[in-house]
Amino acid sequence: MKLKGKASPIFIVLGLSSPRSTHFVKEAKKMGLFYGDSIWIFAEKPFTNLLTSVDHSAISSPVEDAIGIITYRPKNQAYRGFRSKFLNMFRRKYGEKFNFEPAIDAVRAYDCIMTVKNAIDEGPSHDIMPEILINRISHSRLMGLSGPIQFENGQLAYRPKLQLVSVNGKEYRELKLWSPNFGFSRSFVAKQGSRRNAYAIAAISKTQGEQTSVENKPMVIGVPGKTPFDKFVKEEMDDTTGKAKYVGFCIDVFEKAVSQLPDGLDYEFSRHDGTYEELVNKVRNKTYDAAVGDITILANRSQFVEFTQPFMASELSMIVPAKLDTDRALIFTEPFTPTMWIASGGILIYTMLVVWFLERPINPEFTGPWTNQLSTALWFTFSSLFFAHRERVHRNFTRIVLVIWFSVALILTQSYTAGLTSMLTLQKLKPTVPTMEWLRISKAKVGCDPDTFICNYLTDTLNFSKGVIVPIRNTTSYGDEFRSGNISALFLEYPYERAFFTEYCYGYVAIRENYRFGGFGFVFPKDSPHAANFSEAILELSESGEMKRLENEWFLPGCTTMNFTSDTPRLGLDSFWVLFVLAIATSTGCFLFACLCTRRNPQDLEQGNAGDEMNETEMSTL
Repeated sequence: MKLKGKASPIFIVLGLSSPRSTHFVKEAKKMGLFYGDSIWIFAEKPFTNLLTSVDHSAISSPVEDAIGIITYRPKNQAYRGFRSKFLNMFRRKYGEKFNFEPAIDAVRAYDCIMTVKNAIDEGPSHDIMPEILINRISHSRLMGLSGPIQFENGQLAYRPKLQLVSVNGKEYRELKLWSPNFGFSRSFVAKQGSRRNAYAIAAISKTQGEQTSVENKPMVIGVPGKTPFDKFVKEEMDDTTGKAKYVGFCIDVFEKAVSQLPDGLDYEFSRHDGTYEELVNKVRNKTYDAAVGDITILANRSQFVEFTQPFMASELSMIVPAKLDTDRALIFTEPFTPTMWIASGGILIYTMLVVWFLERPINPEFTGPWTNQLSTALWFTFSSLFFAHRERVHRNFTRIVLVIWFSVALILTQSYTAGLTSMLTLQKLKPTVPTMEWLRISKAKVGCDPDTFICNYLTDTLNFSKGVIVPIRNTTSYGDEFRSGNISALFLEYPYERAFFTEYCYGYVAIRENYRFGGFGFVFPKDSPHAANFSEAILELSESGEMKRLENEWFLPGCTTMNFTSDTPRLGLDSFWVLFVLAIATSTGCFLFACLCTRRNPQDLEQGNAGDEMNETEMSTL
């Protein structure tokens, strides 16, 4: 009551149980302590108790214009799935009118159970001793819903981020993030909350050593002054203001991500002239509040800064000159794979043997020495591929076998013709350098951009000699370096490969060796709350298709397909195995039925032979 008459009194509510929190708020409202310029700050325990209470009497006295402090939970896909299941179970028990977020205790309980489950699953079920289980848990390294789960000296190493929220009845709105190493975020906008809330946040910020005012200061964001290709970041002069502005794919992605943030962001770009490592280090030492550009996520960089979700994938690409492949003497064998050729020959021989067995007893064209019989059967079966056979067949079983064989032959010949036509029409480019290993052995000169990490990667990881590395900073010189023979190959990251082929469409191919990197991401100081917000925004852009639209806008499709893996695919057995099984089954069935009929009624075979001879005599008479 002594504080009631004071100007702008601040009330801080710490640990209270759920019934006491409800009773306390009721009594405080009766006494008029929630009105005027009073400021109420609730710690997480009483705040959660009030918002998640299912006591109907608590709902009649909602808390308004107060500040709550809760533990920040990343709103990733795993959390959204957990939240959905949690709410469904909660509503089934308490009804649809209760729509509460899972409290941090529920999230941590879930993480605890998952940690124990993973520890149990690491070994056999009969080897779960308490000491072994505790050891597995203490060495756990996984991402939980509440944050990274990793232990140091028997305690969680992760220090959670806190979030200030504005309370409005039974709901709240996220305002500001606080992290142990970074302090409060700058994304708070004063107009989002009431004047009392703004004053409260200012007071909290000052108690934590943040000497900035409530008014939002623009974030200083470093951008590379020169990139390998200006499609990523480019500096231009604004004709209206006369000041520098920045455009490019990375800038568009950043601006789209800012538009996804609930409170927006006030920022200004600052040009950085130097290497990418120096740019990352300036974020680390707080010279810049963030860095935006074609910055690759690497393990050694992640130790000191916080990266967002990658907005573009990255891997090592080797670009080499290409020439037309004129050595195509055996191109007629390429439409089918070797396995397909073997299977086709096998089904041909099998059909020949079945036809010979069925026709030999009664067909005079299949009589004589063994060599004549087999050659006649082989010629008959092979010529049927082109429907050029003249021999007659006398048994219905043979006719059934041939109907299926003719279908198989027609499909195979048509498919072969289509594949061969495609290969003859397509001009195939052949790389002048076969593999990366050939470059190492021959010690050929290779080019790379010294401002990126690729040059160091070639020497430190791929064991290239420093003497063969040719640093090339000017992208317009790539073609001249190749034509002069100064370099035999150019090493770039995959995003730069896409930009390369928009400028050099023909005469080059890309060979990828499956060396993958973390991709391009935005950089923030360690434990910065902005990293999680931007990661979520980037995921939303990717899922909505906006990221793909931006890529197509800046990197024209068409030339980007000029890589060494774009040959016409060869037809294999996986495309025709059902057809082959049908042919084999039909031939085998007819063969077995013919054997059975011959064993039971051998006289029918003789009568059939006599009938066929009589028909031939009558036909010759006519």
